[in-house]
Amino acid sequence: MSDMSYTTKENSQFMNVQGGEKKVMKKILSVALSTAMAFSMFASVAFGETAQATPEQAFNALAAKGILNGYPDGKAHLEKDLTRAEFAKIVTKLFGLQEVTGKLTYSDKGYTASNWAVPYIEAVTAAGLMQGQDTVKGIFNYNGKVTVEEVATVLFRALKLEQPTTTDNNASAWAKGFVQAVINEGLIAQSVNFKGNADRALVVQTAYAVDQMGSQPTLTVASAEAVSPTKVVVTFSDKTTATVELTTALVAGVETTINFKHLEKDYTAKVTLQAPKVVSVEAPNSKQVVVKFNRQISEDSIVSDGKLIDDVVKVVKVSTTANVVDGAEVVFNSDGTQATLTVPGEVNYLKGQYTVVVSKDVRTTANEEVPAFTDLINVADVVAPTVTSVTAVAKSTTNKVYVKFSEPTKLSGLIAYVNGAAASVARDTYDSFILTTGTLTSGQTYDVSLTNVSDFAGNVATPNPVKTSVTVSSDVNAPVIKSVTPVGDRYVEVVFDKKVNRDSLVGNVRLLDANGESKGVFSIENTSDSATVTLRSPLGSMATSTFTGSILFGANVKDTIGNTLGTPVTQAITFTKDTVAPTVTGVTYSSRGLVVKFSEKVLSPAAGKTLTLINDSTGGITTTIPSGSGVLSSDKKSVTYQVDKGFTGAHTLRIPEGLVTDDSFAKNSLAATVLSLTGSSASADDKAPVIYKVEHNDSTLSNSTVTVYVYASDENGLNVSSLRDPNSYTLDSKALPSDAYVTIKTLKGPNTAPTDAVAEVQFSGSAISETKNYDFVASGIADTAGNGVVASTTKISLTDRVKPTFKSAAVAANDGKSLILEFSEKIKNLATDSEDAGTLSASNFEFRINNVLVDDSEVVMGNRIASGTDLNKYYVSFNVKAGKYQGSDVLFFGSEINSNGSNIVAYVKDATAGKLDLSSNFINTITVKVKDSSKIVDITGNPIVTGAEQSGK
Repeated sequence: MSDMSYTTKENSQFMNVQGGEKKVMKKILSVALSTAMAFSMFASVAFGETAQATPEQAFNALAAKGILNGYPDGKAHLEKDLTRAEFAKIVTKLFGLQEVTGKLTYSDKGYTASNWAVPYIEAVTAAGLMQGQDTVKGIFNYNGKVTVEEVATVLFRALKLEQPTTTDNNASAWAKGFVQAVINEGLIAQSVNFKGNADRALVVQTAYAVDQMGSQPTLTVASAEAVSPTKVVVTFSDKTTATVELTTALVAGVETTINFKHLEKDYTAKVTLQAPKVVSVEAPNSKQVVVKFNRQISEDSIVSDGKLIDDVVKVVKVSTTANVVDGAEVVFNSDGTQATLTVPGEVNYLKGQYTVVVSKDVRTTANEEVPAFTDLINVADVVAPTVTSVTAVAKSTTNKVYVKFSEPTKLSGLIAYVNGAAASVARDTYDSFILTTGTLTSGQTYDVSLTNVSDFAGNVATPNPVKTSVTVSSDVNAPVIKSVTPVGDRYVEVVFDKKVNRDSLVGNVRLLDANGESKGVFSIENTSDSATVTLRSPLGSMATSTFTGSILFGANVKDTIGNTLGTPVTQAITFTKDTVAPTVTGVTYSSRGLVVKFSEKVLSPAAGKTLTLINDSTGGITTTIPSGSGVLSSDKKSVTYQVDKGFTGAHTLRIPEGLVTDDSFAKNSLAATVLSLTGSSASADDKAPVIYKVEHNDSTLSNSTVTVYVYASDENGLNVSSLRDPNSYTLDSKALPSDAYVTIKTLKGPNTAPTDAVAEVQFSGSAISETKNYDFVASGIADTAGNGVVASTTKISLTDRVKPTFKSAAVAANDGKSLILEFSEKIKNLATDSEDAGTLSASNFEFRINNVLVDDSEVVMGNRIASGTDLNKYYVSFNVKAGKYQGSDVLFFGSEINSNGSNIVAYVKDATAGKLDLSSNFINTITVKVKDSSKIVDITGNPIVTGAEQSGK
């Protein structure tokens, strides 16, 4: 056993620093404060148990100790930004500084001995931790907001740090050195907006963490695991982790002591590099399989073009042969030791027993073979998905809400409402969706309702619907370039701190030489918005072994919500001529073809050459493959060949010299290569079912049911339950109406697995509120082998079958003599109006003013309001007569006053006949009722809901 001591360099994870390293109490508190601030502001630090306190809990605890106070209304107002005076008090209390009285250093208005903040401001001034903002006029600006860079400056002074020689942060010029020193200490993340304000909740949590530091245990190493020969993940006693990069590679099977520094403290740990292996496979839900390794895995050995390489991992249901994860999406965890495979398709999922086989083609990042692994798993998902986050981000407004679930969730049948309005739902990933709704404003909170949240096993979330909310967060920060890395001699990988708009990069990124002269515009390899962007160099050649220059990003480069760089940004770059030829890293064979993988990006295979496949047992040639027939993958790292006939057993594949060249200026050529390959028969059924026709019958006034006929076929048999599931179909990106049901009209073949079937989808036309063409999508139909149909979209014309309703009556604000009647949609008189006649008959309504029935002859029905969005509103006015009743002036309806005065509307002085002023104070009530005999219909002909009564005053 060896006990070698290895030097290291640590990749800090911004973990917490525990007390005990400093001899002076002030410095202990300084370290604690800086650590706590790093946690509370930037979520980069964990404080164990103390980090669990909410801002409210932290405030209450500190208020009880007299460290913090609320506002006069008794509330903490944690949402407010912290002032410089408030921060001075917190610094004084936490550092145990002596409050200073009888001294007035500053000349601010109101800066007097009676000002509560003066003793604290004088204390931090005397300690040299804070100073005035205007030293000439002597202004402290105690009511001003404290910024993150000001906080960083306090940390710099308290810790007596040294300014580094170079800086790379977004702080103001005066603070860059102070900020960089704190960044270099691992206390604050480089990407933080240092010019922004710190709010009270943020600093309250900081103060609470400082107050609790004395009770924290000493940080120790709990365990250390080598995930590669040069990378060790260390877990500490508080369950936080750090990654340690080794400068000397570990030797497999040999226990080694490593020495490393973590946040100014030296640690040692013993670690043994284990031989690579699969640790476990499991199915956390019905849609995913997780493969865990003990070492960091090379993604290229499992993934090509973002999808699982054929047969590298097989998940096969017992008693069948189909690999259900063919074409699966693969996501690795942060340290590359865990791969999550998601079963592709909108209907395919796991249920029952499966054999999982991980082939020996999997390699570690050190190019070590991972031994083949086989296990049997049982999948029985009975847990419904839950909402894990609901977010919306805007510069000022947005119409997008992002919902993430605890597991992959069905799109079919999912219905969403945002603030009471229906929202369209689109899949972002298998476990997250994008809701598109009306305008949402930054800083506002909106209700979100999600109905029929179901996983692929059919578990429905409860309660149904799921009720939650979203607060639109504001992002007005420019995108930040985190790294610029050359890839070979023709490409550059640029990483931003958030997604950037791909189109804003086009023509807006230039390559400059060492003299600042433009060498051309980079082309953008990405096809969509992303935080990681690949650029292709505009250089046509490299005359020397290196090219040193810079990349100029234009000021108009922007993120996906519209924040621009604002000013041009320059990043240094050095290209080194690529002289290394590509190599073959692996070859696989499945139903999709023969896939040859390469060590780097290559160009399309050359024509005029031949690949030869030789049967090892007979020595004969199984097949020859023209080199030029290969299809290059989108990531340019593999080529797929279609083999004329399948093969099984051990074979040798001979690849000719020069099959491909890399994508470099030298076009380095592949050497002739010989590889071993074991063929296996492909699944008998890998063809998806087909939707070959969709027909429909619209609803009518006499028959309110909509019927859609879906014609499907599959040569090996359709899954009947998927045909009958209403969730297999959507209408305009929304679930079918809740009363929808599906029956099988005709079928050919076995009842349980017909080769051809017609599904009859029916639902009530009363759910159709607009006459138009609707997108009817059949996306959930599958065959008996689990292959899902390619989503089929058909335009079907449906007619509005929703009855109009009478919504409101209100006196016109700009004309007190008019009453505005509002309906749920545009209406007309049945058989008397054309669509645009714009008038209604008084006989459709019963009008009462001050509880007096208005005769139809006194009602003046005005025209429709023919502008904007008010085409469903109509003007009405009323003619009234003037007279005397028992010696008093009155207004009345009718030809004469009734003997009992029952038609008198009001007693008024100097009554005048004409249009009644509905805004007068003598008009107390106005009611309007739709008569049962009403002839009003909507434009389609649906009759209005009768009996509805509205009050107009």
